[in-house]
Amino acid sequence: MKYTFESLQDENLMGGSSYFMDFGEMKSQEDAAIAEGKLLSAFGQPEYTSENYENSFNYIIRATADNGESVILTVYGMGVVHIGAEQQNDFAQKAASALIEYVNAFAPADYSRTVYYLDFNMQIDIQVKGGKATISQSQISQEKANELFDKFYK
Repeated sequence: MKYTFESLQDENLMGGSSYFMDFGEMKSQEDAAIAEGKLLSAFGQPEYTSENYENSFNYIIRATADNGESVILTVYGMGVVHIGAEQQNDFAQKAASALIEYVNAFAPADYSRTVYYLDFNMQIDIQVKGGKATISQSQISQEKANELFDKFYK
């Protein structure tokens, strides 16, 4: 079965989406950065971005099979990249697998950004350039972590 994919910019379509599967095999932060770069190439900017490492981006993707059946999938960054779905059945599994294959055919876009992992008071600088990911980490002060916690969670 063949699928088409459409990025949607309406968070109301997420419904009761929850974790369904990993976005392929993620062995490192670099793998996650490359996957995010490929998503940027395939779909442009996500519906949502944040500096919060545990909730850094969200795409809402409609996968439509050649028979007209469709499912809404979410692709989100939570350290690594995951796929969520409200409808978690065989059709959604096949659509999600096809989505991974589709996205992995793209070269990753060049980008850079900073996220914060507050569990460890860590700043993580991510850069993808020329298909190669570079990740650097540094500690942040407790004061900065508290400020970011208030920004992210209150």
